Amino acid sequence: MEVIRKAAPNKKLALGLGYFDGIHIAHKKIITLLIQQARQKGIKSAIITFDKNPADYFNDNKTPNIQTFKDRELLLSSLGVDYLYELDFELYKDLSAKEYIENILIKNFEPELIIAGFNHTFGKNRTGDGELLKELAKKYNYECTIVTEQKYNEEQQVSSSIIRKKIEQGDLDGTKTLLGRSFSIRNSVIKGDKLASKLGYPTANIIWSDSLVKLPYGVYFGKVQIDSTIKPALISWGTKPTLTKGEEEILEAHIYDFNENLYGKIIKVIFEKKLRNQENFGSILVLKTQLQKDYSQFEKWAKLIT
Repeated sequence: MEVIRKAAPNKKLALGLGYFDGIHIAHKKIITLLIQQARQKGIKSAIITFDKNPADYFNDNKTPNIQTFKDRELLLSSLGVDYLYELDFELYKDLSAKEYIENILIKNFEPELIIAGFNHTFGKNRTGDGELLKELAKKYNYECTIVTEQKYNEEQQVSSSIIRKKIEQGDLDGTKTLLGRSFSIRNSVIKGDKLASKLGYPTANIIWSDSLVKLPYGVYFGKVQIDSTIKPALISWGTKPTLTKGEEEILEAHIYDFNENLYGKIIKVIFEKKLRNQENFGSILVLKTQLQKDYSQFEKWAKLIT
């Protein structure tokens, strides 16, 4: 998949419109349909999206993303999208809905097909929607498909906002159901204080960006992906209140049966199950005892999945 940062002529495409944060199961419905119809027509598929969440321009508080832009790129590529146009929202936010369609979508891409979700909006003040896309389809000679609302088991609504709430509440099972995969974050490994190693449980440490939605602090069972290798991991996420004043957040992953140097390496930490909440144990000795209990439970779980 080719990632392009600005709108430029690339004619006769099938376009999928949306922000696609999380690439959840409803997003996959849109993307799969886009690719299928593009292939039937013998043309290339393209996702048109932005480098900022448009919702941030209409809400007082910024909306945390479910995934990094890099993860969004990797997922879209794995689904078979040909082009990803990740545009600078600042350049387009003041265009009216019709100006956006005519001057950006039609002028640059001359699309043969446009697909969007039922709740997709665009243009200044979000005045553009699926109805406008369908209204202009005949004029500009493209087919238009608006995908209806998708529900899990005909009951559970699927949306990025609902998934964010589930993550913030620590509902990993509910998140997995709607995402279609376990929740994860990716970043490069940094050097820590090495105290975990001294306690017998060396960890790979990464920063959890403030731009991403966050789970409640606690200890989790999960996995770490290093390149194509996936290993069970005991994950601690929080502020280490027993050891510090609790001012700095850090994610530490103790990787089962693994002792290689990962400093500077990009890893993906995958969350599967919460073991317990973060606690202040008052002393390193009590903390070490608790870590032994945590590891005993984790080891049983790790052996079950390996």
